[in-house]
Amino acid sequence: MLFLLLLPVPALAQTADPTPTPNSDDGSLPIPRVHTVAEGENLTYIASLYEITIEELLALNGLANADNLFVGQTLIVPGGNGEAVATVYTVGGGDTLAQIAAVFNTTPTAVLQANRMINPAQAPAAGQTVTVVSRTGSSLPQLVTGVPHVVAPGETVTTIAARYNITPLTLAAANDLPYPAYLFTGQRLRIPGDAPYQALPGEWQQVVLRPFPIIPGNTVSIYVENVLEGRPSGTFGDQSLQFFPQGDGFAALVGIDAFAESGLFTLRLEGSGSQPWRPFTQPVQVDSANYGLQQIVVPEDQSALLDPVVRQTEDTFLDTFYLTSTETRQWSGLFTSPVPEAVITAPYGDARSYNGGPVEIYHTGVDFAGTVGTPILAPANGTVVFNDFLELRGNTVILDHGQGILSAYFHLSETFVTVGAVVTAGQTIAAGGSTGLSTGPHLHWDLRVHGVPVNGLQWLETTYP
Repeated sequence: MLFLLLLPVPALAQTADPTPTPNSDDGSLPIPRVHTVAEGENLTYIASLYEITIEELLALNGLANADNLFVGQTLIVPGGNGEAVATVYTVGGGDTLAQIAAVFNTTPTAVLQANRMINPAQAPAAGQTVTVVSRTGSSLPQLVTGVPHVVAPGETVTTIAARYNITPLTLAAANDLPYPAYLFTGQRLRIPGDAPYQALPGEWQQVVLRPFPIIPGNTVSIYVENVLEGRPSGTFGDQSLQFFPQGDGFAALVGIDAFAESGLFTLRLEGSGSQPWRPFTQPVQVDSANYGLQQIVVPEDQSALLDPVVRQTEDTFLDTFYLTSTETRQWSGLFTSPVPEAVITAPYGDARSYNGGPVEIYHTGVDFAGTVGTPILAPANGTVVFNDFLELRGNTVILDHGQGILSAYFHLSETFVTVGAVVTAGQTIAAGGSTGLSTGPHLHWDLRVHGVPVNGLQWLETTYP
């Protein structure tokens, strides 16, 4: 059984070897014997292999159906002992020191020692890797289940156990508490149950960031659940988060500017309803994107368009559309390419120099090759919010997909939609061209997340939120 330690961890001297060995871990915790499911195996075969019953396997692993096995799944086998395994783990969004310890059946102290960390309050950043001596019987983290309960004034182990129809001993064991145990107001307990459990502070139930790795130009999804009623808020770096209802919780999307410096960003979450939500903060690693440099040669007859004032004026005008969006989400699933199977002639994110001038901007979108008249398709459902000619972008269409997500299409030869029209994924909305500041027929496709230009290609491979 996996136990979750929620007691305070003392600061440790910086004396541990950075590369852990199984012998360096806390031997007081039992290591279960596990079996990793291979191709063609079923519970009948696995039970016979260890001379146990199928019922024992089902009960010990919390399985209701003997057919729900998958290759690579690890099963705890009753009887016998497993071995400690040194492994490397990538910290996820919402992972606390207690959570990392719980999924590897070890202790926060052991995780600190293995990584030469001396301050338990400074947990590793999401996206970073830590070395762990796993006591799950394998190198894989194991699912911890349950629901959080925050102790209210006057509550005891007995009254809380009765509320959830479990024994006081079961409650104490699930939280690695002595029995009898004295609780304090605001203490967080794990109540045994079937739902996935994260060892988070206060009333936070789930915090999930994805996808990793995170680089400038990416879109990051942040999903949260809290026991308290109300609505979450927060920041990621210097950006405010806008949360919308999603499933049992709330989700926010945030875009990272291509010129953002790599390093640690701070995720801060809070919220309020009938009472304020306790804040949760976590550092998040943003890796370098290593974008390139594009040297663009503009003919003499277009050189006037390189005036920074022209670009600034047009950018400011477009921000009135990029920063206005409906709260209703119109897209579903993956976006599709606006020019299917077309060659990409200029990727997102590269810095740009025009006619050998200084680098002051980056490519905010993706350029697709094409000819005058190439069909341009809507990548997702949306509403047309702009359709007009601009000096730099030429004939332009902007779609609002809802919840802060907008896409834009530049240098078009003609358009086939009107402002206010609702379009569906795959619908032809325009024809490719070379209007505005353009050196040849192509489509420039922009995708904006709350006004920040992001790499639209990521949306062709990742479902948000």
